[in-house]
Amino acid sequence: MPVPRSTTPRGYRLGPGGSPPQAQRRDPKETEDVADPRAPRHWVDHLLQRRRTLSAAVLAATGSSDALDPHPDLLRAAAHHGEPTEATCPWCRSEALVLLRYVFSDELGPFSGRIKTERELSEMAPDFGFLDVYVVEVCPDCHWNHLLHTYVLGDGQPRPPLRRPADLLD
Repeated sequence: MPVPRSTTPRGYRLGPGGSPPQAQRRDPKETEDVADPRAPRHWVDHLLQRRRTLSAAVLAATGSSDALDPHPDLLRAAAHHGEPTEATCPWCRSEALVLLRYVFSDELGPFSGRIKTERELSEMAPDFGFLDVYVVEVCPDCHWNHLLHTYVLGDGQPRPPLRRPADLLD
């Protein structure tokens, strides 16, 4: 019986311990020197992944794809909170493409995961140490959606999380 060449999934390079590499996570207690808290840093552009997803959707040409089958909450958020862009949708060429900026941080406590505008982000940046921002493009016409890029805002000084607001039932 032939022995398989590798038991690892395609695309993984095994590290010295024989396991897939783990993403580097920032220590939440570690400070970082930041000249301008409003300037994005640790920028990750997902353009290559977007191109690959788009080409896979074109090759499938079935009208059904993960990129064209978003969660209903994402479509609602795009309809009510999306910021219009100058770009056209890469799938249907519609000019209705919008951007959503999701903000995550331990420092935000129960308010983490909310959608913010660029203006709101620039106002929040000096008041927080680390704000992870995820920018998603969504087309309300054909339902195309993709993570464009991620970056970090803030002054680099960790703070305790915000307190949970008092509940009416408490």
